[in-house]
Amino acid sequence: MFTVRDVMTKHVVTVDPDAPVEEAIDLMLRHRVSGLPVVASCGQLLGVVTEFDIIGVFSDPDTERSKVYHFMTRDPDVVEARSCVYELAEKFQARPIRRYPVTEGGELVGIVSRRDLIRLVRQTRAAVQHECEEALV
Repeated sequence: MFTVRDVMTKHVVTVDPDAPVEEAIDLMLRHRVSGLPVVASCGQLLGVVTEFDIIGVFSDPDTERSKVYHFMTRDPDVVEARSCVYELAEKFQARPIRRYPVTEGGELVGIVSRRDLIRLVRQTRAAVQHECEEALV
């Protein structure tokens, strides 16, 4: 049985809560991601900042001095690394969330997206098909 740890991305681009919003925007654009985990220096996940959150910058005339913690979503939904991928699939089907931070004991250890799960579906279907073809030979 596959766990979230098996499909998650381990090297995650993160942002500090005290970073200027401009830094979060630069990171998102440079790494082509639509959201970033906001992580304290101790590794604790504090929140996430997404493109949706960043749009709120337009309502703040002091954008240049605004910090990420002003715009981030606090206490985001997370998945545990040891969770089964079937539970993850149910979470993705229940809510229109693109990615979940993956934690162990409150500490960020990865991130998992819908696309990661789709890759697993493709890999497992290909493996099953290969086994069936081998059995017929």
